[in-house]
Amino acid sequence: MSINNFGRDIKALRTNRKIGSRELSRLIGKAETYISQLERGLIKKPDYDTAYDIVKHLGWDENKIEGILDKLYQIKSTERIAAEAAVANQNEARAAAIEEMWLQRQVDIDSDPVYLEKNRLTPDMINFESEWMQELIDKLEEQNEEIKMELSFNIEKNAKTFESVLNNLHSLLTSMRKDRKNFNFFVDLFKNDLSILSEESKDRILITIKEEVKKA
Repeated sequence: MSINNFGRDIKALRTNRKIGSRELSRLIGKAETYISQLERGLIKKPDYDTAYDIVKHLGWDENKIEGILDKLYQIKSTERIAAEAAVANQNEARAAAIEEMWLQRQVDIDSDPVYLEKNRLTPDMINFESEWMQELIDKLEEQNEEIKMELSFNIEKNAKTFESVLNNLHSLLTSMRKDRKNFNFFVDLFKNDLSILSEESKDRILITIKEEVKKA
């Protein structure tokens, strides 16, 4: 799920619990129009403390709120942001160390034709790379599960709209093993964070895509 779904889901939970939007706004110490604006998307991203307070008053288990807000809506506590930044810095440092190790190894190989015979990979070098790679795989698998969850949610709620989306996504993904150009197109497209684009930029991209598809 995404931040944009938070207001919609809050409305569903609030309605189910028969709590008025003004009442809930008062319970969390906000202006009476706050929840209404959140549900209509006028408030794009509530801060963590406000989001926590909202779902707590809607009956969520307080022990699970932080994890759910992060996993489903990418609303993070300051503690979680700091922890993730520390892990990211650690991974970045580890990746840099691995890269430096392999670059030096390549320099040694280039300067000494018999280097490979004299210097096999040590167990420590192998373990260092393996641990880093496993952490990366675990992170990607977790993100993959989140993607599946979001797609499943939208399929359930918007099956008709998502039919062509899933068909075309399936067509592109399943073609990538045989068609390197499709693989490169997919990677080059999604290695960019498209979510940060302005509405104007998104519109220009969509217009270009539609024009190119018509030419095909």
